[in-house]
Amino acid sequence: MNETEVSDEMLNYDNLRVGGFIPQIQKDIIPTSDEGANEYQRAQNLAGDVYSGYMGAITGFNGNTNGTTYDFSIRWQDEAFSVAYTKVMPAWKKVAELSKGQNPSTYAFVQVLKVAAMHRITDMYGPIPYSKFGTGSLTTAYDSQEQVYNNLFEELNEAIEILEDFVSKYPNSRPLKKFDLMFGGDMSKCLKFANALKLRLAMRTVYVQPEKAKSLAEEAVKGLIMTENGDNVFLSSANGVSVFNPIFVCWNTYNDIRMGATIQSYLTGYNDSRIAKYFSKSSFDDVEYRGVRSGILINTTAHNNYKNYSSPNIFANTPVQIMTAAEVSFLRAEGALRGWNMGGTAQEFYEQGIRLSFAQWGAELGGYLADDESTPAPFEDAVQPSYSIKEGNPLLPTITVKWNESAGFEEKLERIITQKWLAVFPDGQEAWSEFRRTGYPKIFPVAVNKSGVVSTQEQIRRIPFPTTEYNNNRAEVEKAVGLLGGADNGGVKLWWDKK
Repeated sequence: MNETEVSDEMLNYDNLRVGGFIPQIQKDIIPTSDEGANEYQRAQNLAGDVYSGYMGAITGFNGNTNGTTYDFSIRWQDEAFSVAYTKVMPAWKKVAELSKGQNPSTYAFVQVLKVAAMHRITDMYGPIPYSKFGTGSLTTAYDSQEQVYNNLFEELNEAIEILEDFVSKYPNSRPLKKFDLMFGGDMSKCLKFANALKLRLAMRTVYVQPEKAKSLAEEAVKGLIMTENGDNVFLSSANGVSVFNPIFVCWNTYNDIRMGATIQSYLTGYNDSRIAKYFSKSSFDDVEYRGVRSGILINTTAHNNYKNYSSPNIFANTPVQIMTAAEVSFLRAEGALRGWNMGGTAQEFYEQGIRLSFAQWGAELGGYLADDESTPAPFEDAVQPSYSIKEGNPLLPTITVKWNESAGFEEKLERIITQKWLAVFPDGQEAWSEFRRTGYPKIFPVAVNKSGVVSTQEQIRRIPFPTTEYNNNRAEVEKAVGLLGGADNGGVKLWWDKK
């Protein structure tokens, strides 16, 4: 052997063989590897970010016939699927093949990343290719979403067991520090994240498999889990690898997105000091914060006016939020509300979640927790007044902030999910999934619905399968439609969407 060459043994020793794939996977859990932001814009910004009520589109793409008005004729639905199956899954497969049986901690680490990325994909589409990925077939079979979730839980449980063993034996070891953009190589943080993911996914299934959801959730909180803001998971530039936050391009370079009307209503109505952390002030008039409804008709004049509305306070170097301890607290609050053993009461976790979120953003909490009077505010569209939602409109929510122990189950649940939604910002994909699961918070419906099949009141439930799959994998995607249990459109509910 040439002594100047690096041997396979040396590559395996310090993870060089697999390390280069780690950032590739991490940067596409939420699509950030395309610095033009095109992938993120189509995969999430003009989907989950808008459907969640966090943001509103101010460009009338394709004559206002696009995903924001529930029409998918311009194929935005292809993007998230493409990122998952051309970037995430091939990189995962390579690391898994090289590390399984040889380097258990690296194998467990990449399994957690895979779950973090792919649960988002199944929660967009429903059935997806999963267990049969990479088997060498010319076409790839789909699994039902129930089967995908079964696999996700199996993979998480396996990874958690391996990571627990590794952390107990090597608490100060950082084997992937050179490559890891999320945890700095700290396997205990990855373990906390894995248990938090398990809790998130367990709760997602509560309306379809309540007993299993309870068992999985209680297992998750018994282990190491995210409890404080130091545990928060962000994707950040490190080790010479740059992370570019694509939301900045969407609102600044493209001028396609602004603050959503729904989140404006909640934040202003609650006098929530996080509003100044989340969004810039409007320069349109003397009203400090202005948002835009989803699914409105935009012409050039309207676009130019809406550009002066509030923008997200997210910039090129803002770390990309993956998951926070605040979200975990709200998950535990819901579990406790359901009678599960979460290690505390629903009220304790609810209030803890709010405190964590305010602290995360450096916002002043003041008397927020004691406010039992403020409710979401009416919404005024100063550019196109017909889209306003005025006082007395039944679309306006009435939920308050202060915990009310004497309230019924649904009021308590609405309160928990509303505050979780405010804390999960700006991850619209997760916020949209939880809205679909629970019906909360109450999100303003689209003003214009061009789908012909999606209920405006129930709002969009999923993304249709990609046109590329119909072109290249037709037989299998047609079987997937059968697994879905309905037509391939945005009005069909997913497996866990059973409330």
